[in-house]
Amino acid sequence: MTGCKLISIPLEQNVKLSVDEGDLVEDTTMYRRILRSLIYMTITRPDLSYAIGVMNQFMQTPRKPHLDVVRRILRYIKHTLHCGIFYETKSQLQVHGYMDANWVGNVLDRRSTSGFMFSFGSGVVSWSSKKQLIVALSSTEAEYRGAAIVACEIFWLQKLL
Repeated sequence: MTGCKLISIPLEQNVKLSVDEGDLVEDTTMYRRILRSLIYMTITRPDLSYAIGVMNQFMQTPRKPHLDVVRRILRYIKHTLHCGIFYETKSQLQVHGYMDANWVGNVLDRRSTSGFMFSFGSGVVSWSSKKQLIVALSSTEAEYRGAAIVACEIFWLQKLL
């Protein structure tokens, strides 16, 4: 993929992937190997967490559309090689946090996804993007459940600091 076209976002907005749509990938070990490498990258690249989490759902039986999305993520990584976590020495040491939830983000099981990110000074110290355990009946409920997860993380960060 050395001569690939660069893109600025890892996933298309509102992308809906299905377990049984498209042809099966011939070499599943290649798909799994790429995803394992991408999981390792999320240690320093929180911008990849959501996209890679979505693609891990199809690890068992990957299909052609799933491989196309993984290739899209690789094109995004090539475009953003200069990105990462950077800690400045002159930044104020304050904790800032952000969270969001998307209601019924997964077509397969109708569960919502919650995500958060906390920074300390100029760098990110904690982040997550996970499917919620229970199906939310409204966007308000999805946001409320996401806020509860963030409250637990805040409590843990306070104890840590």
